[in-house]
Amino acid sequence: MGEHGTTAAWEVDAGEFPADGDFAERARFLLRYATLAPSSHNSQPWAFEIGDGAVRLFADESRRLSVADPDGRELHLSLGCALENLVVAARYFGYDPAVDYGDGADDPVATVTLGREGPGPTDAATPPDAATPDPAVGDAALFDAIRRRRTNHELFDEGRPVPAAVLDRFRGYAAESDGDVTLTLVEDADRRRELAALQAEADRRQFEDPDYREELGYWVGSGALGANWLVARVGQLAVEHLDLGDREGAKNSKLLRSAPAVAVLSTATDDRESRVEAGRAFERLALAATNEGLAVHPMSQTLERPAYRAKLAELLGSSDASPQHLFRLGYGEPESGRTPRRPVDDVLR
Repeated sequence: MGEHGTTAAWEVDAGEFPADGDFAERARFLLRYATLAPSSHNSQPWAFEIGDGAVRLFADESRRLSVADPDGRELHLSLGCALENLVVAARYFGYDPAVDYGDGADDPVATVTLGREGPGPTDAATPPDAATPDPAVGDAALFDAIRRRRTNHELFDEGRPVPAAVLDRFRGYAAESDGDVTLTLVEDADRRRELAALQAEADRRQFEDPDYREELGYWVGSGALGANWLVARVGQLAVEHLDLGDREGAKNSKLLRSAPAVAVLSTATDDRESRVEAGRAFERLALAATNEGLAVHPMSQTLERPAYRAKLAELLGSSDASPQHLFRLGYGEPESGRTPRRPVDDVLR
């Protein structure tokens, strides 16, 4: 098994929950769902500590993208995704989790106190949260989507718009966030073309930086993105030694233009907690999208350079807010592949 784990991690079975086990055994089982979260370059930059009725979440700085993510924005978004999966799994298995955020650099990024245990897992044979107005985000539905969620890197069906009612539901899902996260949805074709042009420009600038290419090449070559050894190594050599900026910019611009909606999550402040909350909101939206039959694809290059991040905020008409995450939303052929995940033993402190 490589340093990024194995795709077998996705085969976790809710029926194996150790209901008769001690707290640590049950918490470890919940973490099997937390580790299925998406992360930038599949870096999986999370570490956990179990004890005193709680699970504490830390950043694994050794897996930080020091070039693409020097200020830790993507790292903390990734941690937020794992945190949301943990909360969703805890609720599914009958807990009443509470999340507290740390303030200091040495504090846990978040502490999840699991609280009392309820009746146990929701009966999979019953409709998930039938009393909930939007069943796509009911506890059981979100939990079921954790293992089915995929990032879709293919062209979307530009001619198939996302129904207005679905987009309205997404706005509502984002508004339910515990933090100051707002969701902007760009559907207008002209504005999407502007976003695509900004994406292409950001791609070109990133690929002009040899340190960026070396860092990206490492993650491609390591197999973190799911390719076999040979394809991964060829990809690494191409990224590190060929001038791919124009090609990548054109490709990603086309991907953005193919999406009937482009979504941006922003926050009023730009601190660690806000970024983690944005990650939680994104994962909740990604799980809901899975249940709505929608494809999701994060695209981070525009946010990785301060100048382009500022241009994005200006383009969205929200220069007083901090864009945290941009992703495509639409319909596309589902991806069947899975990227590897580290086992729980490897992410415990």
